[in-house]
Amino acid sequence: MKVLTTFSDGIEHCMASQCFSIVHLHKDPGVLSMHGHPCHELFFSVSGGCTFLIDDKSYRMEPGTMFAINQYEKHQILQNELSIPHEKFVIYIDPSYLESISTPQTDLTYCFTHRPRNFSHCISLNQGQQRSFKYYFNKLAVEGGFGQDVAERSAFAEFMVFITKLATEAFLGAESEHHKQYFTSKVTDIITYIHHNIDSQLTVGEIAAHFYLSTSYLCRLFKKSTGTTINSYIISRRIELAQRLLSGGYSVNEVYSMCGFNDYSNFFKAFTKKVGISPKKYAQNSLS
Repeated sequence: MKVLTTFSDGIEHCMASQCFSIVHLHKDPGVLSMHGHPCHELFFSVSGGCTFLIDDKSYRMEPGTMFAINQYEKHQILQNELSIPHEKFVIYIDPSYLESISTPQTDLTYCFTHRPRNFSHCISLNQGQQRSFKYYFNKLAVEGGFGQDVAERSAFAEFMVFITKLATEAFLGAESEHHKQYFTSKVTDIITYIHHNIDSQLTVGEIAAHFYLSTSYLCRLFKKSTGTTINSYIISRRIELAQRLLSGGYSVNEVYSMCGFNDYSNFFKAFTKKVGISPKKYAQNSLS
């Protein structure tokens, strides 16, 4: 896979490929204003020396630190100290692709969806873990040869198993094994149910009733695990489906009902807010 050298190229390639992209920075990116994008992001700093703002949390970026940022979290980098060398690795990941390669036994989305109280986006890697991170990154960076696409995806799955193990050890702390298993499996079941019924007019009450939960408990459980509300999650999944359908040649009038929106007005507002352009304009750009 080609190693990219800017944040914008990494995001653009990830969105176009609908899987993942890798970025290796050797120079100071300067100040990046608060921003978001539709990709998950793993950000590993070799050098440190700057401040990372993620939503309402502030982190000092030290050498050997990794940050796991999901698609809903806004983030900003403040200016590096001029005396500090600049080397950073970034992996952008399509959320739907990561879900597709997860299994009921191995949830590779964990470091992006687990957001308990007192959560930290930052994971400090020891020397051995830093070497492992670079080893997997270099496996992804190999270009050319027969079966490259298969090799890349196999290496990425192996890499995410490594990252998920790190995140599990760092995030879980003193949670009991029973609670961890229940918490993870219940939210996974809820997300699976949403995906299977995304074309229908899902409501929080309907989902809560299906899982024999109160609506208030369902909302707390989902927000604690994913860092976003269940309604925001449903809308994001619907918009992602709409983008795929519009890119596939379906008309705007066909798409909004196929994605579970009850009328075009709600669809138009949600799509434009999420994507930045109207559904009609997005369809024209995709097919041009």
